[in-house]
Amino acid sequence: MNKRILKTGALAVAATIAFAIFANRVANWGRGFNSETAILQPITGRDLCSTNGMETIKVIPQIVVGSFDGGLTNYSTVIQIVNTSGAAQNITANFYKQDGGALDSVELTAGDDTISNGILRPSSMAKDTMLIVSGGGNTTRGTLGWGRVTACGSLSLSTFYELRDGKKSALYSRVGVPASPANLSTFVIPRIREAPTGLDVGFALVNTGSSDATLTAELKDATGKTIATKEFRMGARTHQSAFTKDVFPPVTESNERSYQYLKFTSPSPTFAAVGLAFEGLTQTSFPVDVLE
Repeated sequence: MNKRILKTGALAVAATIAFAIFANRVANWGRGFNSETAILQPITGRDLCSTNGMETIKVIPQIVVGSFDGGLTNYSTVIQIVNTSGAAQNITANFYKQDGGALDSVELTAGDDTISNGILRPSSMAKDTMLIVSGGGNTTRGTLGWGRVTACGSLSLSTFYELRDGKKSALYSRVGVPASPANLSTFVIPRIREAPTGLDVGFALVNTGSSDATLTAELKDATGKTIATKEFRMGARTHQSAFTKDVFPPVTESNERSYQYLKFTSPSPTFAAVGLAFEGLTQTSFPVDVLE
C-alpha cells in the first residue's frame, strides 16, 4: 500500500511540473508526426490562395510530446484539421521550435509525403476531408513546439493532449483545446489556485509575428485590483509557457482556494495563446477570451 501511495504521489508531482519544464527540455522528436485520412495533392506554380484570395490562419500554441520525467509518464498531441469550406481548398502548415526556428531536426509526414524543415508544402485538401497530425511515443524525450496552419477557406482545427503511463500506456487524462487566432493583442485567461492540492493554471504564449514583441500580463483579483504585473519580451515566432504561480511568486500563495484572472495586453496584434489547469494527473482546458 505504501509503495502504491508513493508511486501515485510521484506521478502526480511529475505531471504537475511537466507543463512548467516543457520550455527547457528541447530534444529530437523520435517518432515525429503522422498525418492520416486526407489525401493531399501537391500544388505548384501559384500562390496558395491565388484563386479566391481568402486566407485563414489558425495556430496550435502548444505541441507537447514525449516524457518529461524519465519515462514515468508520457505525453502525446493530436491535431485534427477538417476542411469545412464546402469545396476542395489549398492548405499548408509550419511547425516551429521554441526559439522560433523551423522544426528541422525531426521528420514529419503527411500521408505518404515527408515534411522537410518543419513545413507541410502547399497541397490541395478535398471537400469534407480530415487531416490528423499526431506526435508522441514512449521513446520520445519531452519536447515542446507550436504550429501554424494556413488555408484558403474555412476549416475546423482542434488539438488534444493525452497523458499516459510510460510503461503500460494506461490513460491518465485527456484534454481538448481549440485553435487560437494568430492576431491576439488583448485577452483574458481565468485563474484558479489551491496550493495544498497543487491546482493552478498554466498558459502557453506564441509571438506569431516576424519581429520582436512585448506582452504585459496583469494578475487581477475579483475586485479588478492588479496584484502583480509581468512583461514578456518575445522574439519572432518564439514560444513560452509557465504556471501562474511561477510567474508571480510569492504573492499568489494561500492555503485557501482563490479565484483570479490574467489580463494580457500588447501593442502588437501578433500573439496566440492557450490555457490549461493542472492538478496532479488531471488536465483541464481553460478559455482564452479575446477582448475588443
